[in-house]
Amino acid sequence: MSRGGKGANAWVLGEGRRRGRVTLLNPAPMRDEARDLVALADYLTPNETETERLAGVVVRGAESAAAAARALRNRGAGTVIVTLGAQGALACTADGLVRAPALPVAVVDTTAAGDAFNAGLAVALGEARALPDALRFTSATAALACTRRGAQPSLPRRDQVETLLGARGAAEARLNRRRAAP
Repeated sequence: MSRGGKGANAWVLGEGRRRGRVTLLNPAPMRDEARDLVALADYLTPNETETERLAGVVVRGAESAAAAARALRNRGAGTVIVTLGAQGALACTADGLVRAPALPVAVVDTTAAGDAFNAGLAVALGEARALPDALRFTSATAALACTRRGAQPSLPRRDQVETLLGARGAAEARLNRRRAAP
């Protein structure tokens, strides 16, 4: 959320809606104002703590995250994507739930993980990717941000995200071939 004057976030989200644009709200840092913005978000991306505060539901894993996300959808959010750290993310849509596992990396610093997640999501949505593919791209972006210290220095470039996804895809293909071998 921006630190602009009271109502700045509501104005930006409302203006986006008025112009037919996709709106994305990351309620970090969590402020009470975020509760009034939920219905203006096509995509709402709270972490576990923010989800609890917004939905009034204790989040202790994927099942309770799904219940909280449904509650936020009932309050008007389009798609709610709860970030669960090392457990990945869980998206609650009008069509159901989509799980996105976290990519395993050597974690150095998680400072910019949420910002990277939301940046990756904005890029993927801007490219009109289907939600499962968008979440895969987003997870890779956040994972890479955790491998370096600092906020801005840890944010990955697109080629780095695509390299990680390519390496992961190649490893999964090798594993699947081994499983299928007689």
